Amino acid sequence: MNIASLRMRLILALVVIVTLTSTLFAGGVILIKQQLEAVIFGDMVHDQLEVLSQQLEVGIYTEESLFDNWMLYADVNNTGLSSEIRSLSVGSHHSVIVEDNYYQVEVGEINGNKIYLTYDITEWENQEHQLLEMLAYGIGIVLIAAIFMGRQASRTVLAPVISLAGRVSNIQPKQRNVRIAEDYQGNEISLIATAFDRYQERLDQFVDRERSFTAAASHELRTPLSVMMGAVDVLDSQAQNAVSKRALSRIKRACAEMLAFIEATLFLSREDSSTIDQSEPANVNSIIQSVLDDNISAIEEKKLKIVMNLDAKLLLQQPDSIVRIMTSNILRNAIEHTNEGEINITLAGAHLTISDTGSGIPEKDLPHVYDRSYTTKEGGNGLGLNLVKRICDRFNWEISIASVLGKGTQVSIFFK
Repeated sequence: MNIASLRMRLILALVVIVTLTSTLFAGGVILIKQQLEAVIFGDMVHDQLEVLSQQLEVGIYTEESLFDNWMLYADVNNTGLSSEIRSLSVGSHHSVIVEDNYYQVEVGEINGNKIYLTYDITEWENQEHQLLEMLAYGIGIVLIAAIFMGRQASRTVLAPVISLAGRVSNIQPKQRNVRIAEDYQGNEISLIATAFDRYQERLDQFVDRERSFTAAASHELRTPLSVMMGAVDVLDSQAQNAVSKRALSRIKRACAEMLAFIEATLFLSREDSSTIDQSEPANVNSIIQSVLDDNISAIEEKKLKIVMNLDAKLLLQQPDSIVRIMTSNILRNAIEHTNEGEINITLAGAHLTISDTGSGIPEKDLPHVYDRSYTTKEGGNGLGLNLVKRICDRFNWEISIASVLGKGTQVSIFFK
Protein backbone atom coordinates (compact mmCIF):
# COMPACT_ATOMS: atom_id res chain seq x y z
CA MET A 1 0.00 0.00 0.00
CA ASN A 2 1.44 3.43 -1.00
CA ILE A 3 1.29 6.67 0.97
CA ALA A 4 -1.47 8.15 -1.21
CA SER A 5 -3.69 5.11 -0.60
CA LEU A 6 -3.08 5.28 3.16
CA ARG A 7 -3.88 9.02 3.18
CA MET A 8 -7.15 8.43 1.32
CA ARG A 9 -8.13 5.70 3.75
CA LEU A 10 -7.53 8.01 6.72
CA ILE A 11 -9.56 10.80 5.14
CA LEU A 12 -12.34 8.39 4.16
CA ALA A 13 -12.47 6.93 7.68
CA LEU A 14 -12.75 10.39 9.24
CA VAL A 15 -15.41 11.47 6.73
CA VAL A 16 -17.47 8.32 7.33
CA ILE A 17 -17.26 8.70 11.12
CA VAL A 18 -18.20 12.40 11.07
CA THR A 19 -20.98 11.93 8.51
CA LEU A 20 -22.45 8.95 10.34
CA THR A 21 -22.31 10.75 13.69
CA SER A 22 -23.87 13.93 12.25
CA THR A 23 -26.61 11.99 10.49
CA LEU A 24 -27.47 10.01 13.61
CA PHE A 25 -27.53 13.19 15.66
CA ALA A 26 -29.76 15.00 13.14
CA GLY A 27 -32.04 11.98 12.83
CA GLY A 28 -32.28 11.75 16.59
CA VAL A 29 -33.25 15.43 16.86
CA ILE A 30 -35.94 15.07 14.18
CA LEU A 31 -37.31 11.88 15.72
CA ILE A 32 -37.49 13.41 19.20
CA LYS A 33 -39.18 16.54 17.81
CA GLN A 34 -41.77 14.50 15.93
CA GLN A 35 -42.51 12.31 18.92
CA LEU A 36 -42.82 15.35 21.23
CA GLU A 37 -45.14 17.05 18.75
CA ALA A 38 -47.28 13.94 18.42
CA VAL A 39 -47.55 13.54 22.19
CA ILE A 40 -48.03 17.21 23.07
CA PHE A 41 -50.42 18.05 20.24
CA GLY A 42 -52.18 14.72 20.57
CA ASP A 43 -52.82 15.10 24.31
CA MET A 44 -53.83 18.73 23.91
CA VAL A 45 -56.32 18.10 21.11
CA HIS A 46 -57.62 14.96 22.84
CA ASP A 47 -58.31 16.80 26.08
CA GLN A 48 -59.95 19.67 24.24
CA LEU A 49 -62.21 17.29 22.31
CA GLU A 50 -63.40 15.76 25.59
CA VAL A 51 -64.32 19.23 26.90
CA LEU A 52 -66.12 20.16 23.70
CA SER A 53 -67.92 16.79 23.63
CA GLN A 54 -69.31 17.46 27.11
CA GLN A 55 -70.44 20.91 25.99
CA LEU A 56 -72.20 19.37 22.99
CA GLU A 57 -73.96 16.81 25.15
CA VAL A 58 -75.37 19.45 27.54
CA GLY A 59 -76.07 21.86 24.68
CA ILE A 60 -73.81 24.72 25.74
CA TYR A 61 -71.26 24.49 22.88
CA THR A 62 -70.53 27.63 20.91
CA GLU A 63 -67.87 28.39 18.31
CA GLU A 64 -66.37 30.91 20.69
CA SER A 65 -65.23 27.92 22.75
CA LEU A 66 -62.64 27.12 20.05
CA PHE A 67 -59.10 28.50 20.02
CA ASP A 68 -57.53 30.10 16.95
CA ASN A 69 -56.77 27.62 14.14
CA TRP A 70 -59.12 25.04 15.68
CA MET A 71 -62.17 23.55 13.94
CA LEU A 72 -64.85 21.19 15.24
CA TYR A 73 -66.96 19.12 12.90
CA ALA A 74 -69.86 17.68 14.86
CA ASP A 75 -72.65 17.86 12.31
CA VAL A 76 -74.05 14.52 11.20
CA ASN A 77 -73.23 15.27 7.60
CA ASN A 78 -69.91 16.95 8.58
CA THR A 79 -70.37 19.68 6.01
CA GLY A 80 -67.08 21.11 4.73
CA LEU A 81 -64.99 18.20 6.03
CA SER A 82 -62.30 17.04 3.60
CA SER A 83 -62.15 13.43 2.46
CA GLU A 84 -58.64 13.03 3.96
CA ILE A 85 -59.99 13.78 7.44
CA ARG A 86 -63.37 12.07 6.96
CA SER A 87 -61.62 8.74 6.29
CA LEU A 88 -59.69 8.76 9.59
CA SER A 89 -60.52 6.28 12.35
CA VAL A 90 -61.30 7.15 15.96
CA GLY A 91 -58.15 8.35 17.76
CA SER A 92 -55.30 10.84 17.41
CA HIS A 93 -53.67 11.57 14.03
CA HIS A 94 -50.55 13.70 13.60
CA SER A 95 -49.58 15.74 10.53
CA VAL A 96 -52.60 15.03 8.33
CA ILE A 97 -52.05 16.87 5.04
CA VAL A 98 -54.98 18.69 3.46
CA GLU A 99 -54.26 21.04 0.55
CA ASP A 100 -50.66 21.84 1.63
CA ASN A 101 -51.74 22.40 5.25
CA TYR A 102 -50.89 20.15 8.18
CA TYR A 103 -53.38 19.25 10.91
CA GLN A 104 -53.46 17.49 14.25
CA VAL A 105 -56.75 15.60 14.16
CA GLU A 106 -58.64 13.97 17.02
CA VAL A 107 -61.59 11.75 16.05
CA GLY A 108 -64.23 10.89 18.65
CA GLU A 109 -67.83 9.62 18.81
CA ILE A 110 -71.09 10.99 20.22
CA ASN A 111 -74.19 8.85 20.02
CA GLY A 112 -72.57 6.67 17.36
CA ASN A 113 -71.60 9.62 15.16
CA LYS A 114 -68.02 10.71 14.58
CA ILE A 115 -66.89 14.16 15.57
CA TYR A 116 -63.63 15.72 14.39
CA LEU A 117 -61.48 18.31 16.09
CA THR A 118 -58.64 19.73 13.97
CA TYR A 119 -55.74 21.96 14.89
CA ASP A 120 -53.79 23.66 12.10
CA ILE A 121 -50.09 22.97 12.80
CA THR A 122 -48.81 24.13 9.41
CA GLU A 123 -46.54 26.74 10.99
CA TRP A 124 -44.97 24.11 13.25
CA GLU A 125 -44.43 21.76 10.32
CA ASN A 126 -42.86 24.52 8.23
CA GLN A 127 -40.47 25.21 11.08
CA GLU A 128 -39.66 21.50 11.17
CA HIS A 129 -38.92 21.54 7.44
CA GLN A 130 -36.66 24.55 7.90
CA LEU A 131 -34.91 22.68 10.68
CA LEU A 132 -34.44 19.71 8.35
CA GLU A 133 -32.92 21.97 5.70
CA MET A 134 -30.60 23.54 8.27
CA LEU A 135 -29.52 20.10 9.47
CA ALA A 136 -28.91 18.98 5.87
CA TYR A 137 -26.80 22.07 5.19
CA GLY A 138 -25.06 21.52 8.50
CA ILE A 139 -24.19 17.93 7.59
CA GLY A 140 -22.80 19.16 4.26
CA ILE A 141 -20.68 21.81 5.99
CA VAL A 142 -19.48 19.27 8.54
CA LEU A 143 -18.62 16.87 5.69
CA ILE A 144 -16.52 19.53 3.93
CA ALA A 145 -14.86 20.40 7.23
CA ALA A 146 -14.18 16.69 7.84
CA ILE A 147 -12.48 16.36 4.45
CA PHE A 148 -10.31 19.40 5.14
CA MET A 149 -9.50 18.23 8.68
CA GLY A 150 -8.83 14.73 7.37
CA ARG A 151 -6.32 16.05 4.86
CA GLN A 152 -4.57 18.08 7.53
CA ALA A 153 -4.63 15.22 10.03
CA SER A 154 -3.36 12.72 7.44
CA ARG A 155 -0.38 14.98 6.69
CA THR A 156 0.45 15.14 10.37
CA VAL A 157 -0.06 11.43 10.98
CA LEU A 158 1.78 10.30 7.85
CA ALA A 159 4.67 12.78 8.07
CA PRO A 160 6.88 10.32 10.02
CA VAL A 161 5.96 7.51 7.63
CA ILE A 162 6.83 9.64 4.59
CA SER A 163 10.09 10.68 6.25
CA LEU A 164 10.98 7.05 6.99
CA ALA A 165 10.10 5.94 3.44
CA GLY A 166 12.28 8.71 1.99
CA ARG A 167 15.16 7.88 4.28
CA VAL A 168 15.03 4.17 3.43
CA SER A 169 14.71 4.77 -0.33
CA ASN A 170 17.82 6.99 -0.29
CA ILE A 171 20.01 4.22 1.14
CA GLN A 172 22.28 2.99 -1.62
CA PRO A 173 23.16 -0.71 -2.06
CA LYS A 174 26.85 0.03 -1.46
CA GLN A 175 26.23 1.77 1.86
CA ARG A 176 26.96 -0.26 4.95
CA ASN A 177 26.36 0.19 8.69
CA VAL A 178 23.51 2.65 8.08
CA ARG A 179 21.25 3.06 11.12
CA ILE A 180 18.17 5.27 11.28
CA ALA A 181 16.41 4.46 14.58
CA GLU A 182 18.04 7.37 16.43
CA ASP A 183 16.27 9.86 14.15
CA TYR A 184 12.84 8.58 15.17
CA GLN A 185 13.16 8.22 18.94
CA GLY A 186 9.94 9.09 20.82
CA ASN A 187 7.94 8.52 17.66
CA GLU A 188 5.49 5.75 16.73
CA ILE A 189 7.73 5.00 13.75
CA SER A 190 10.63 4.19 16.06
CA LEU A 191 9.46 0.55 16.27
CA ILE A 192 9.63 0.21 12.48
CA ALA A 193 12.95 2.06 12.32
CA THR A 194 14.41 -0.18 15.03
CA ALA A 195 13.24 -3.31 13.21
CA PHE A 196 14.76 -1.96 9.99
CA ASP A 197 18.09 -1.34 11.76
CA ARG A 198 18.10 -4.93 13.00
CA TYR A 199 17.51 -6.16 9.46
CA GLN A 200 20.27 -3.88 8.17
CA GLU A 201 22.64 -5.27 10.77
CA ARG A 202 21.93 -8.85 9.69
CA LEU A 203 22.28 -7.82 6.05
CA ASP A 204 25.64 -6.14 6.72
CA GLN A 205 26.88 -9.28 8.45
CA PHE A 206 25.74 -11.38 5.48
CA VAL A 207 27.49 -9.08 3.00
CA ASP A 208 30.70 -9.18 5.07
CA ARG A 209 30.60 -12.98 5.09
CA GLU A 210 29.93 -13.06 1.34
CA ARG A 211 32.82 -10.68 0.65
CA SER A 212 35.15 -12.71 2.83
CA PHE A 213 34.14 -15.89 1.05
CA THR A 214 34.51 -14.29 -2.38
CA ALA A 215 38.00 -13.04 -1.55
CA ALA A 216 39.05 -16.40 -0.12
CA ALA A 217 37.52 -18.37 -2.99
CA SER A 218 39.17 -16.12 -5.55
CA HIS A 219 42.59 -16.89 -4.07
CA GLU A 220 42.16 -20.50 -2.94
CA LEU A 221 40.52 -21.73 -6.15
CA ARG A 222 42.73 -19.92 -8.62
CA THR A 223 46.03 -20.93 -7.00
CA PRO A 224 45.74 -24.73 -7.42
CA LEU A 225 44.44 -24.30 -10.98
CA SER A 226 47.40 -22.08 -11.84
CA VAL A 227 49.72 -24.72 -10.38
CA MET A 228 48.05 -27.46 -12.42
CA MET A 229 48.25 -25.41 -15.62
CA GLY A 230 51.94 -24.68 -14.95
CA ALA A 231 52.64 -28.38 -14.43
CA VAL A 232 50.79 -29.22 -17.65
CA ASP A 233 52.90 -26.66 -19.54
CA VAL A 234 56.07 -28.29 -18.16
CA LEU A 235 54.90 -31.74 -19.25
CA ASP A 236 53.77 -30.43 -22.61
CA SER A 237 57.24 -28.98 -23.28
CA GLN A 238 58.79 -32.45 -22.99
CA ALA A 239 58.64 -35.15 -25.62
CA GLN A 240 55.27 -36.93 -25.46
CA ASN A 241 53.53 -39.46 -27.65
CA ALA A 242 50.33 -38.53 -29.47
CA VAL A 243 48.02 -40.01 -26.80
CA SER A 244 49.77 -38.14 -23.97
CA LYS A 245 49.67 -34.89 -25.92
CA ARG A 246 45.92 -35.23 -26.45
CA ALA A 247 45.44 -35.98 -22.76
CA LEU A 248 47.56 -32.98 -21.72
CA SER A 249 45.64 -30.80 -24.16
CA ARG A 250 42.32 -31.90 -22.63
CA ILE A 251 43.65 -31.26 -19.11
CA LYS A 252 44.79 -27.79 -20.14
CA ARG A 253 41.40 -26.95 -21.69
CA ALA A 254 39.56 -28.29 -18.63
CA CYS A 255 41.71 -26.16 -16.31
CA ALA A 256 41.17 -23.11 -18.51
CA GLU A 257 37.40 -23.70 -18.52
CA MET A 258 37.35 -24.16 -14.76
CA LEU A 259 39.36 -20.98 -14.25
CA ALA A 260 37.03 -19.10 -16.60
CA PHE A 261 33.99 -20.41 -14.73
CA ILE A 262 35.46 -19.34 -11.37
CA GLU A 263 36.27 -15.89 -12.71
CA ALA A 264 32.78 -15.52 -14.21
CA THR A 265 30.89 -16.57 -11.09
CA LEU A 266 33.05 -14.44 -8.81
CA PHE A 267 32.60 -11.51 -11.16
CA LEU A 268 28.80 -11.89 -11.13
CA SER A 269 28.78 -12.12 -7.33
CA ARG A 270 30.37 -8.70 -6.92
CA GLU A 271 28.18 -5.67 -6.34
CA ASP A 272 30.61 -3.17 -7.83
CA SER A 273 31.37 -2.70 -11.50
CA SER A 274 34.87 -4.17 -11.37
CA THR A 275 35.82 -6.36 -14.30
CA ILE A 276 38.13 -9.25 -14.98
CA ASP A 277 41.55 -8.16 -16.19
CA GLN A 278 42.24 -8.97 -19.82
CA SER A 279 44.71 -7.64 -22.32
CA GLU A 280 42.51 -7.69 -25.44
CA PRO A 281 38.81 -7.78 -26.44
CA ALA A 282 36.90 -11.04 -26.54
CA ASN A 283 36.70 -12.48 -30.09
CA VAL A 284 33.25 -14.07 -30.36
CA ASN A 285 34.13 -15.92 -33.58
CA SER A 286 37.19 -17.56 -32.02
CA ILE A 287 35.29 -18.41 -28.85
CA ILE A 288 32.53 -20.17 -30.83
CA GLN A 289 35.07 -22.21 -32.76
CA SER A 290 36.95 -23.08 -29.55
CA VAL A 291 33.78 -24.26 -27.82
CA LEU A 292 32.89 -26.45 -30.80
CA ASP A 293 36.40 -27.95 -30.76
CA ASP A 294 36.03 -28.74 -27.05
CA ASN A 295 32.77 -30.60 -27.76
CA ILE A 296 33.85 -32.33 -30.95
CA SER A 297 33.59 -35.80 -29.39
CA ALA A 298 29.91 -35.32 -28.48
CA ILE A 299 29.18 -33.77 -31.87
CA GLU A 300 30.70 -36.74 -33.74
CA GLU A 301 29.08 -39.27 -31.41
CA LYS A 302 25.60 -37.84 -32.03
CA LYS A 303 26.29 -37.35 -35.74
CA LEU A 304 25.32 -33.71 -35.60
CA LYS A 305 25.62 -31.34 -38.54
CA ILE A 306 27.05 -27.95 -37.61
CA VAL A 307 26.10 -25.09 -39.96
CA MET A 308 27.96 -21.85 -39.29
CA ASN A 309 27.41 -18.47 -40.87
CA LEU A 310 29.86 -16.16 -39.12
CA ASP A 311 29.93 -13.26 -41.54
CA ALA A 312 31.36 -10.77 -39.08
CA LYS A 313 34.27 -10.68 -36.68
CA LEU A 314 32.69 -9.50 -33.45
CA LEU A 315 34.94 -8.12 -30.72
CA LEU A 316 33.49 -7.41 -27.28
CA GLN A 317 35.05 -5.37 -24.49
CA GLN A 318 33.63 -7.75 -21.90
CA PRO A 319 35.82 -10.48 -20.35
CA ASP A 320 36.71 -13.41 -22.60
CA SER A 321 35.83 -15.90 -19.84
CA ILE A 322 32.34 -14.39 -19.47
CA VAL A 323 31.56 -14.70 -23.20
CA ARG A 324 33.01 -18.23 -23.24
CA ILE A 325 30.88 -19.38 -20.30
CA MET A 326 27.73 -17.98 -21.90
CA THR A 327 28.41 -19.38 -25.38
CA SER A 328 29.51 -22.74 -23.99
CA ASN A 329 26.30 -23.21 -21.99
CA ILE A 330 24.06 -22.43 -24.96
CA LEU A 331 25.97 -24.69 -27.36
CA ARG A 332 26.20 -27.57 -24.88
CA ASN A 333 22.43 -27.39 -24.36
CA ALA A 334 21.90 -27.57 -28.13
CA ILE A 335 24.27 -30.55 -28.42
CA GLU A 336 22.77 -32.44 -25.45
CA HIS A 337 19.18 -32.10 -26.68
CA THR A 338 19.78 -32.90 -30.34
CA ASN A 339 20.31 -36.39 -31.80
CA GLU A 340 21.40 -36.82 -35.44
CA GLY A 341 20.09 -33.34 -36.20
CA GLU A 342 21.42 -29.95 -37.13
CA ILE A 343 22.76 -26.99 -35.18
CA ASN A 344 22.85 -23.59 -36.91
CA ILE A 345 25.13 -20.82 -35.61
CA THR A 346 24.67 -17.38 -37.14
CA LEU A 347 26.60 -14.24 -36.23
CA ALA A 348 25.37 -11.11 -38.03
CA GLY A 349 26.78 -7.90 -36.67
CA ALA A 350 26.12 -7.92 -32.94
CA HIS A 351 23.37 -10.54 -33.23
CA LEU A 352 24.17 -14.17 -32.36
CA THR A 353 21.62 -16.91 -33.05
CA ILE A 354 22.05 -20.58 -32.13
CA SER A 355 19.25 -22.94 -33.20
CA ASP A 356 18.87 -26.72 -33.15
CA THR A 357 16.47 -29.40 -34.34
CA GLY A 358 16.36 -31.13 -30.97
CA SER A 359 13.62 -32.10 -28.52
CA GLY A 360 12.47 -28.55 -27.82
CA ILE A 361 10.87 -27.09 -24.68
CA PRO A 362 7.18 -27.34 -23.70
CA GLU A 363 5.39 -24.01 -24.11
CA LYS A 364 4.31 -23.99 -20.45
CA ASP A 365 7.95 -24.25 -19.36
CA LEU A 366 9.30 -21.38 -21.46
CA PRO A 367 8.65 -18.70 -18.77
CA HIS A 368 10.72 -20.78 -16.31
CA VAL A 369 13.76 -21.71 -18.39
CA TYR A 370 15.92 -19.12 -16.58
CA ASP A 371 14.94 -20.37 -13.13
CA ARG A 372 17.81 -21.86 -11.17
CA SER A 373 15.82 -25.02 -10.46
CA TYR A 374 14.63 -25.61 -14.06
CA THR A 375 16.28 -28.45 -15.97
CA THR A 376 15.24 -31.08 -18.50
CA LYS A 377 18.39 -33.16 -18.06
CA GLU A 378 18.43 -36.03 -15.59
CA GLY A 379 20.77 -35.11 -12.77
CA GLY A 380 20.96 -31.48 -13.98
CA ASN A 381 20.98 -28.54 -11.61
CA GLY A 382 19.51 -25.81 -13.85
CA LEU A 383 22.47 -23.46 -13.44
CA GLY A 384 23.33 -23.15 -17.15
CA LEU A 385 20.62 -20.85 -18.51
CA ASN A 386 20.32 -19.11 -15.16
CA LEU A 387 24.00 -18.15 -15.41
CA VAL A 388 23.52 -17.07 -19.05
CA LYS A 389 20.59 -14.82 -18.06
CA ARG A 390 22.57 -13.27 -15.21
CA ILE A 391 25.45 -12.48 -17.58
CA CYS A 392 23.09 -10.88 -20.10
CA ASP A 393 21.40 -8.82 -17.39
CA ARG A 394 24.77 -7.67 -16.06
CA PHE A 395 25.87 -6.30 -19.46
CA ASN A 396 22.38 -5.29 -20.72
CA TRP A 397 22.48 -7.85 -23.51
CA GLU A 398 19.13 -8.96 -24.89
CA ILE A 399 18.39 -12.68 -24.86
CA SER A 400 15.31 -14.48 -26.16
CA ILE A 401 14.38 -18.15 -26.43
CA ALA A 402 11.83 -19.61 -28.84
CA SER A 403 11.05 -23.31 -28.88
CA VAL A 404 8.59 -25.82 -30.29
CA LEU A 405 8.27 -29.18 -28.58
CA GLY A 406 9.71 -31.90 -30.79
CA LYS A 407 11.04 -29.47 -33.41
CA GLY A 408 13.84 -27.56 -31.73
CA THR A 409 14.96 -24.42 -29.92
CA GLN A 410 16.39 -21.08 -30.99
CA VAL A 411 18.40 -18.80 -28.69
CA SER A 412 19.09 -15.24 -29.82
CA ILE A 413 21.46 -12.77 -28.14
CA PHE A 414 21.91 -9.17 -29.12
CA PHE A 415 25.18 -7.68 -27.84
CA LYS A 416 24.49 -3.98 -27.26
